[in-house]
Amino acid sequence: MVLSLSRFRAKSTQFLRSLATLASTGVEQDNRVILHHESRLLCRCPKCWGSTSNQPLHTKDFHKIKIVEVGKQTEHFLHLRWDDGHDGYIPITDIGAYGNGYTVQQPSTYYELSLRSNSQQVFWDSPTEDITKRWSWEEIIKDDSQIREFIAHYMKYGLAFIKGTPHKLNDMHVILKDMDVFPIWENLFGDVPIVAYQEDPTNQAFNNQYLELHTDLPYYTQAASVYLFHCIANDLDGGESFWGDTFSAAVYMRCQEPEMFHLLKTVLVPFRQYCVGWHLAGKYPTFEYLGQDLYRARVCGFVADNHRFCQDYDAELRADWWEAYHYLRRIMDDTRRHVRTKLKPGELVFIDNWRVQHGREKFIASKDKRKSRIMQTTYVEWSHLQNRLLKI
Repeated sequence: MVLSLSRFRAKSTQFLRSLATLASTGVEQDNRVILHHESRLLCRCPKCWGSTSNQPLHTKDFHKIKIVEVGKQTEHFLHLRWDDGHDGYIPITDIGAYGNGYTVQQPSTYYELSLRSNSQQVFWDSPTEDITKRWSWEEIIKDDSQIREFIAHYMKYGLAFIKGTPHKLNDMHVILKDMDVFPIWENLFGDVPIVAYQEDPTNQAFNNQYLELHTDLPYYTQAASVYLFHCIANDLDGGESFWGDTFSAAVYMRCQEPEMFHLLKTVLVPFRQYCVGWHLAGKYPTFEYLGQDLYRARVCGFVADNHRFCQDYDAELRADWWEAYHYLRRIMDDTRRHVRTKLKPGELVFIDNWRVQHGREKFIASKDKRKSRIMQTTYVEWSHLQNRLLKI
């Protein structure tokens, strides 16, 4: 078995006492081993490792290299000699491995949360005070640890609210720069598009009708991950926003109807956005996994390409798929599962677009220019939010 460096943190002293055993397979600790060639890839000496880049200075083939001597041990490193005459040292702690002022994150769940590990996420089927909590912009922005705590909260629940943000048009740029979660993920709608009523819109989000829970931009090769929804004005009648945890619905469906769930996991659904001047298309399953973890959901009926769907699959499979999809929608559309609110100006919502779907109630368009419903949206790459969470 390969020795897990993450396990050294709590047991580094014990590790140092037991590591200096050289086995035929490599450096041995109890029944765990760092293989000979792996040890050379781990070498952190100046000839092997860039202290600024935190990257190897070469990528040679060390498959036949052997450790011939185990040397002195320090707090973060173990010194070794290999049979090609090279003297170096390998890390035995995260600080040794990552350097550059690396500090063990507290809580340690931040790393797993940032990898979208289901074991650290909380799936929800009803609104709770934790999920609907309004974080104060004034408090967040003056305390770096509060920003990281907010991001961790968002990654845990897939949904997070901030109140009291600046809310003039395009203040989103200022907010994201102040939070240090730039750059914006641009798309064909622009960087920070305005979502307001249009009589003949290029997308159904710009009319005043009811919008069912859906994923944004599911036709993109990689649908936007972090979706931000910023309320500028909201004094028209109606237009309440709501959100639902589709991963929670998926887990329920997987337990109750595994064969239906398998269809949603394997059948590729065609999507298409082809308003005037655009033509984007893609085919993806409703649910995607990464290893054993639910990783991404794509659900959006009003950009589903049903014409293509009928061409791609026979009637029997389509009938089974539609039965499975409608079963999922009945779970998703149960209003008892939703977080629901009419957003106030200055409220900003972070949404995990791969997990939590969003919708809107119908609103009454008004000719009174003193009343309006104006939202601005944008997207941020998940990895950049991860960077903001983990870096010190």
